[in-house]
Amino acid sequence: MDEIAVIIVDDEKEAREGVALLLEKDKEINVKALCKNGLEAIKAVQEHQPELMFLDIQMPSINGFEVLSSLSEANLPEVIFITAFDQYSLKAFENHAVDYLLKPFTDDRFFKALEFAKKRIYANRKNKENSNLTGLLGDIKEKATNNSPQQIVPEGGSNNKIINNRLVIKADGKIYFVDLSQIIWVQAYDYYVKIHVKERFYLVRESMKKMEQFLPSEQFIRVHKSSIINLHHVVELEPYFNNEFVATMSNGGKIKTSRNYRDNLSGIL
Repeated sequence: MDEIAVIIVDDEKEAREGVALLLEKDKEINVKALCKNGLEAIKAVQEHQPELMFLDIQMPSINGFEVLSSLSEANLPEVIFITAFDQYSLKAFENHAVDYLLKPFTDDRFFKALEFAKKRIYANRKNKENSNLTGLLGDIKEKATNNSPQQIVPEGGSNNKIINNRLVIKADGKIYFVDLSQIIWVQAYDYYVKIHVKERFYLVRESMKKMEQFLPSEQFIRVHKSSIINLHHVVELEPYFNNEFVATMSNGGKIKTSRNYRDNLSGIL
């Protein structure tokens, strides 16, 4: 039986290492990565394609549920949530969690959850073998009747485009056409940007410089090295220290401007 690739995600070092230590007792488990935040988790899933993820819920910037929403269905592993807060249990199972471990948990409770996850993984492998065979036969038939190449929006920053006042984003295994009017603000996040719309965000591998270049300047202005705001969603500007401001956005978010980008604000001040 092939080993099960696992990643562990928790912003507490002791918690990550504690789970890893427990997993050492199971020879069928291969821990591929220990991640201290949501962005590391997303990268680890893309790199290692794990079949199981132990995932903390409350983490800074990107929480556990946001990690899952940023992954395509094809990349989704089985998930065991680990948290110190029991109010998330219903939402965890709405996100198709295998189990929900409430800290502190016993070793017996941990291995019970692990055993159930392994059974689901082995069942998924068997189902995938059958579906792969069916899919292969379907591909052969399709190629015999259709030789034209498929047209898609490739992943990658420079290929995100604006069409008919909509930003084209490939995420979650789908292509989204996001009206520019829906974009509240854009946030720099390591080698990615988070494009915030109402009640969610899209995590895209892109630079702030490129975003600033292709978003229309009459609507979007850069107010900080890490922030581009949509003027249509600015509710108020509150004076801050050193000629800076705090912008309140339509979703309630607070974004601090920078003196270095004050000239960009001159048109609305």
